[in-house]
Order: sequence, then structure tokens, then C-alpha cells
Amino acid sequence: MDVKKASHAEMFSELFIYELGLALGFNMAVYERGDGCIKSLDFTAGASVNFEPASAFMGDNEDYADVVKALEHICPKAIPDYVRLIFVDTLCANPDRHTNDFGLLREVKTGKLLGLAPNYDNNMALISRGYPSTPKSGDLLIRLLGELMDEHPEYKEYIPTLTENMVRSVLAKLNMRVKTHAVVDIVMGRYKLIVKQMRKA
Repeated sequence: MDVKKASHAEMFSELFIYELGLALGFNMAVYERGDGCIKSLDFTAGASVNFEPASAFMGDNEDYADVVKALEHICPKAIPDYVRLIFVDTLCANPDRHTNDFGLLREVKTGKLLGLAPNYDNNMALISRGYPSTPKSGDLLIRLLGELMDEHPEYKEYIPTLTENMVRSVLAKLNMRVKTHAVVDIVMGRYKLIVKQMRKA
């Protein structure tokens, strides 16, 4: 188990995104709340599989379309989870998804690629650096996701329906002291802009 110091806002952001991802049926690395820290379980299960960061095949190139092209060649089955990953990043305003923050799982014995590793490291997202302003259609992450959907409209099927009740249920489950209405407004506001952007594609 990995243990990392975290502020209240960082801890909330990581745990909220973990629980929201689970509620949406996404593949999420397991996080637990600690005393002034956040705990994460090893998703390689004690190195029963190998983790290969995206930097191994992308360098520092984070461009969504370029990552998809690379995955089409080396591990097409990872594409749906990659689209879900960047959807969550867009939804929760994660500015920190560099190529060491996602990657592929590989069988130890055969070297066979199994798929995308679970979504992890979201402590810079959402309210970790304060409550972000009301999202606007010009938001960079929303625009970049929209551009990928323009190029690959077939990926829209990987974007789930999100409701305010789902967001409020996650907040109730966590029961952490935050501005509930502000979090709901941020997440649902960004979701509505994502949906609006996809309708243009």
C-alpha cells in the first residue's frame, strides 16, 4: 500500500473521483482515507503484472489523438478505458494527466499487454487548489475532449450518463466537509458542457 501526505482538499478530490469512477463503472485504482494522508492499493497486485507508463511509448506527448493512434497499434483494447480516463479528467478539471500518470498493464511471463491500468493520481483535480470558477465552453480540457470526439465520434459510446443524484450520492458516502453545492455545480456544469460539445461532433 502506498501512503501519500495530502491536504483535506487533495484527499477529498482523490476520494471523490475514485468513488465517482466506481459509480460510473470505471476501472479505478483503490484509494482509502488515512490520517492526514491518502492510501492507495498496489494495482499490480504485488507485481503479478507489470505496469508500463505511457511515457514508455509516448515520451512526454500527451496529445489525445496521438495517444489513441499509439494504442490502436499496440493495445486497441485499452482505448475505451483511455477515453473514460480523459472524460473523468475533463469532468473533474484534472490538469495533471502527464504520461507517467497512466499506462498499460502487461503479463509478467508472456509480456502480453492486458489493457489500460486503473485510473489513479487525481489529487491535483477538482478542489485540490481551491474551488475553480464556473466552467465555460472555452475550457481547454473540454475543448480537447471535444476535438477527439470530432475525430472519433464512435468514442461517444464510452461516455456515460451522469446525474446530479449520482454526484450527491458520492458526496454523501464520503461525508467530508466541503462546499457541497459548489462541487455539484462544478461537476454537473462541466458535464453539461462536455455533452454540448459532443453534440456538435
